[in-house]
Amino acid sequence: MPLPPRHTIVLDTYGGLAAPVGIVQAAARIARSGIVRVVLVGDVPAMHDQLSLLPYDPMTLRLVSAPVGYPRRPGDTLAQAEAARVALPIAMALLRDGEADALVTASPPELVHQLAEEHLPLLPGASAMAVAAVFPTVARGSGDDPLALLLDVSGRRARSAEDLVAYAIMGCTYARVVTGVAEPTVALLSTGVGAGDGPPEVVAAHALLRELAGLRFVGNVRAIDLSRGYADVVVTDGLVGHTVRGLLEGLTTMTVEAARYAWKTKVTWRLGLRLLSQGVGMLRQVSEFREYGGAPTLGLSKLVLVASPDSQALAFENALKLAARCLSRDLQGEMARALREAAPTLAAGGTVVGGTVGSQGDAEVARG
Repeated sequence: MPLPPRHTIVLDTYGGLAAPVGIVQAAARIARSGIVRVVLVGDVPAMHDQLSLLPYDPMTLRLVSAPVGYPRRPGDTLAQAEAARVALPIAMALLRDGEADALVTASPPELVHQLAEEHLPLLPGASAMAVAAVFPTVARGSGDDPLALLLDVSGRRARSAEDLVAYAIMGCTYARVVTGVAEPTVALLSTGVGAGDGPPEVVAAHALLRELAGLRFVGNVRAIDLSRGYADVVVTDGLVGHTVRGLLEGLTTMTVEAARYAWKTKVTWRLGLRLLSQGVGMLRQVSEFREYGGAPTLGLSKLVLVASPDSQALAFENALKLAARCLSRDLQGEMARALREAAPTLAAGGTVVGGTVGSQGDAEVARG
């Protein structure tokens, strides 16, 4: 007889293009597989109507009522945001009170982060939460994964160099534990590659990271270097990261739309675009969260994954699988341990016995 799932994930059913039908379908499939238990927060009668058409296991799928109906039109972001203001606090309270181990939501990120700060404490040693995003790069020496991690992308300014160092520690832990990169490399996004380039907090963070044992710091990278695969984790201020992520997503959309237009109007372009179609499709796949699932919010005592507002059923299913992987590999515990081990270095202002792992020279060699 199979053992019951160890972990429970709460899922807000009001966000994304798939709400609520695709979310309920994804939850039913994942819960039936026995990977995790799932709690759905939403309009219970409407969810029951959907579940009546699906095979599901009531022992692993629980419904919790939110006193607000679903928008009449799928993808009505304004109506979804209003509904989320009622439903998301219920889901967050379940997470806070221990009735769930992780939260997956496609509600407005600003609301998610606000409620997370109100309901959930930070991990010991974390000075602020950091929102991560993935972006595609050329092949990196660390493995076959085409995605690197960018953080913070929350839109909030980092308060200190210690914030940036904590982001680096948590990002590298995520890459190692969840993505499977044995020795992740980390870089700072700055205005130049020199140790003294960039604003004061970046310069100070550079000095601290060079002295942090157990972290493969490869120095600074510029924005133009992001897709060149110099690092598995790139750390930046939340305001800069938010802007960079928006530009990357905009460029991806523009590339795909330009290819569609050229396909319709230029016969001679079709042959070339046919050859490029697989690469363009991959670019869109890895740059958007329609298949990836969600962006992890690092530094909180509980796991929170924020899915894209464009998420369909597949993205929610993958987000649930990603959350299950994070829980099974104890991501929060591993981040807490890494932050605890780094605390003496930060307290000493960057001096640590044991030397450094990685240096500014690594990045210079990689850039050739």
